[in-house]
Amino acid sequence: MSPTQLIITIAVVLVLMALRTGRLSQARPLKTERLWIVPLIFAGVTALTFMQAPPTVHDVPWLIGTAIFGAIVGWYRGKMMRITVDPQTHNLSQAASPLALLFLLALFGLRYGLRYVLGEEAHAWGISVNLLADAPMVFAVAMFALTRVEMFIRAERLLAEARAAHATTPVTAEPGA
Repeated sequence: MSPTQLIITIAVVLVLMALRTGRLSQARPLKTERLWIVPLIFAGVTALTFMQAPPTVHDVPWLIGTAIFGAIVGWYRGKMMRITVDPQTHNLSQAASPLALLFLLALFGLRYGLRYVLGEEAHAWGISVNLLADAPMVFAVAMFALTRVEMFIRAERLLAEARAAHATTPVTAEPGA
């Protein structure tokens, strides 16, 4: 990647992140039954990529390590998401934390840094070019999947707690209502 391409990429990412930061604190509805969609799409795209250029036997340990790292990152990323339950309607909502956004920026920087370093040294280390393309995809699948798993577990627990609290609270109607 040339210095000009790098500067353009960084500028685009910073603009997108600045736009995203404005909406960051706004709560959005959380539908737990739809959390599986994004990881499934990424897994499908990754599977199609692997069908076109399957990883070699030497790439598999790297991809497994990348998946494990992506899963760990995804779990902690999920923990950074704020999930709330409306006590009356029991509707779930989510809002990303600023820390989650900084976390993604750091990962983005790490990815490009590793790509720059490994791109120059990949052949000397015996790393295939396909691995450099496949590893970020495997990382993303694992990260998005575990982010969603953590959010699902926490959302269901919060919802159960809200329902239990609502069930033990006596409901009384005001006179004339």
